[in-house]
Amino acid sequence: MVRTAPLLYSRLIMPRSSSLPNIGPLDHRLHAYRPDLADRAVQGRVEAARFTDPTPRQCAVDWSPMFHAPGGEQCSELLRGEHFMLLDDADGFAWGWSAHDHYVGYIASDALGDVAGTASLPALADPIDFARTYLGVPYVWGGRGGEGIDCSGLIQRSMAVRGVLAQRDSDLQAASLGRLLSDDEALERGDILFFPGHVGMMTDAETMIHATRAFDKTVEEPLTEALARIARKNNGVTILARRRVEP
Repeated sequence: MVRTAPLLYSRLIMPRSSSLPNIGPLDHRLHAYRPDLADRAVQGRVEAARFTDPTPRQCAVDWSPMFHAPGGEQCSELLRGEHFMLLDDADGFAWGWSAHDHYVGYIASDALGDVAGTASLPALADPIDFARTYLGVPYVWGGRGGEGIDCSGLIQRSMAVRGVLAQRDSDLQAASLGRLLSDDEALERGDILFFPGHVGMMTDAETMIHATRAFDKTVEEPLTEALARIARKNNGVTILARRRVEP
């Protein structure tokens, strides 16, 4: 069954130009640059034939996949009403970045339309209650709630209803979301666990909700069972980081 994605927005919206820190190495996922064209926000940090300012556009369909390269594997998804900062449009694909998380990619040109106002923001909600609305929804790599959802997409969307901006990929979330828990801090409801290439959220001290390829859907299961399965898959490696998003 195809799920119609609810229209939800983070209260933290990226501005028209990049607000990412001007330090450290550039990440192709977060900084838009190619040999022929680059976002003006990275001018002086990369070489490109031309630099330009992005033009705001808006997703005009229920959802549309984003790709790192035209016709490649889906890496993310834009949902109806979300803004896309357009840098280039050629051969049926628009290139730029999604305004809510600055994630760079290509999207079908015909999925975008003119910006038609600003969507109303949702009331603050419980991220776990929101995550549970995806129980049983198919796992889709790069999904954010359109045709399906992936592990980091579930965390990103769930944090958004709390008013917290989460990055798109699990490694980016592990480096930036909330605070790192010390070894002696017990797990609590809402804590986020990071594994090799995976992420989940605790619904209580012993249970985790996550979108997983192991079941090809979003499930809520005992953490001990998930850890055993993840250890078998990763030669004994399980939790890489535990993070808590404070109220």
